[in-house]
Amino acid sequence: MKSTLKHNLKKLLLSLSGSERKHFKNKYNAQGANKDYMNLFDLMFESGKSANPDDIELLFKLKYPEKSFDNTASYLYKVLTDMLVQMRIDHDDWFYSQHCLMKAKLCFEREIPERGLAELDKIKILAKDRADHLMYYAATRMELSHISENGFPDTTEQELVSMQMRMKQNLQNLRQTHEHYSLFELLNYRMLTQSNHSGDQQDKKLNDLLLSELGIITRGNKQSFESKKLHLLFQAFFLSRTGDYNSALKIFKSLNLLFEQHTQLWSCPPYDYLAALDGILDSLRSIRLYAEMAFFIDKIQVLSNSSYSDHFTQTCRQTFLIYTLNSALGNSDYDQALAVIKTNKSYLPKVKQMVHGHKQLELIFFIAVSYFRNKDLQSASKYISIGLSQDKQGSTQIIYRVSRLFRMLIHFEMGNIDYLEYEMRTFKRLFTKTEKFFQLERLLFHIFSNTHKPYSSIKNRSIWKKYQELRSKFAENPPEQELLKYFDFLSWSDAITKSQKK
Repeated sequence: MKSTLKHNLKKLLLSLSGSERKHFKNKYNAQGANKDYMNLFDLMFESGKSANPDDIELLFKLKYPEKSFDNTASYLYKVLTDMLVQMRIDHDDWFYSQHCLMKAKLCFEREIPERGLAELDKIKILAKDRADHLMYYAATRMELSHISENGFPDTTEQELVSMQMRMKQNLQNLRQTHEHYSLFELLNYRMLTQSNHSGDQQDKKLNDLLLSELGIITRGNKQSFESKKLHLLFQAFFLSRTGDYNSALKIFKSLNLLFEQHTQLWSCPPYDYLAALDGILDSLRSIRLYAEMAFFIDKIQVLSNSSYSDHFTQTCRQTFLIYTLNSALGNSDYDQALAVIKTNKSYLPKVKQMVHGHKQLELIFFIAVSYFRNKDLQSASKYISIGLSQDKQGSTQIIYRVSRLFRMLIHFEMGNIDYLEYEMRTFKRLFTKTEKFFQLERLLFHIFSNTHKPYSSIKNRSIWKKYQELRSKFAENPPEQELLKYFDFLSWSDAITKSQKK
């Protein structure tokens, strides 16, 4: 379902940290005026995360019948995003450079060229330090256009050619980066969609990608940070795909070292570094190297204790808890998972705040799994229901489907058959219209529908045969593995069917 402005506005508002909310209130409520958008801000925040935006709209119309909800919501969204952008301009070089570029253009339009050129000089210095080829090109292009439009004042032909050559080199670097990203994205796509036993033709396509990537490294600017980063990412994902996990792990560590050696190139806050760590940990859990996750989890914990913005540190803590629980559960250390929950209660999801919706659901999911593995089905059911009720707009995310399946599994274990049948009907209605079912989902529905019913031995053999057929199809479909990185549904289903067969 397409999100409307009111849904997006609520997500934006709930993502605000405490300091950001305080800054907003102080800045826009300074004169004590009764602003409509401030009333809506208070109403949406006070309603809590679980409140439906449609209900908030209705409440606003009841309290302020003469005001337009749509106009007020649009203005509040504008004010909030303007404030957040300004805060990033003050701390992030990329945002600051974009701001300087806009000021330079404005200065040239208003015939204040010396100020415009001064802004461009700031951009070029920052872009050179950060190896930001696109920003350097944009600044130099604006400068050269200004010089050309004004008849090349105080510019020699050699200086003009030198500027043009620098711009050409920037474009070549950008083209190389684009080619590298294209190959990495193709590799990632093929890894997600092709079977591990797809045949020689598919293996040849992967090997062709590898050769193309090596060609880029050989002929391009292999010393740049971006080029090294993409090369390591490509190699690590390729080695993971081919089953060389030890080599892949070494490259993941090299990738982390590369980031740590180039802290001056991090964004501020370093969301790019956090995203790299998140990607590494996601890959490690996909190939079930849970014991190797600790090294990278520790790196995220260090970031979470930094002096960056509240939103960034909360994102770090959220990511840290997700993978800490995931690692403990993957290593079957269920007592440790509960200890992590108890130790970090102050960092667990708050009702009136949402850093990342699908990530928050993922964290709640692993909390529920922790209780499930410790035989506390009531607590597991409670948490997974909370997570799903808070993320109704996230049904396109794989974690949402996994959470729905896991809730059914809990009720199966609890013997709530009537509720289980209701959940299966709801699940089918929700996803039949837009997406195909996974084989794993069919497998679980087969178990849910048949296991609790008394059948003859002949019927049981027929059910077992059908299970085996579904089980074999599962291995042929790589996207199914995305479901298993959260919970080993397959081992659970095997245990259930084997116990029934006896």
